[in-house]
Amino acid sequence: MSLSGPEALERKSALARQIPAFLVIGALGFCIDAAITISLAQGFGVPPLLARPPAFVIVTLINFALNRTFTFRSAGAPWLTALARYVLVCLAGLAVNYAVYAACLALAPSFGVAISPATLTLFVACGTAAATLLTFVGFRSYAFRR
Repeated sequence: MSLSGPEALERKSALARQIPAFLVIGALGFCIDAAITISLAQGFGVPPLLARPPAFVIVTLINFALNRTFTFRSAGAPWLTALARYVLVCLAGLAVNYAVYAACLALAPSFGVAISPATLTLFVACGTAAATLLTFVGFRSYAFRR
């Protein structure tokens, strides 16, 4: 179904607002994710693969609240419904994200790359980048729809 006139303009306007908001919130989530992962791995000696899941949980809840408030505020989906759908989309995104992160960790020694705060941050960024498009589309078309 093709939209025209005011409906099409409204959707384009919403998308033009949603993409930057999503990216800013995602960048904040990335910083929190990387900080928690590095803190657990470097500060507390948690193995890097095990340091990531707690960061995922915390960032998912923070990003849900921020995306619901700012990015998809006009969607109007009931809070609990939106949260359940958001978590489902996140699980798909997290699977992609974590797979890329784990692959980076596994391949690092083959390329002579030492695990450090800088490389952990890079690996978190690789996973985040891989999941960004998937999650935006899922949040917009599923998690926050009425």
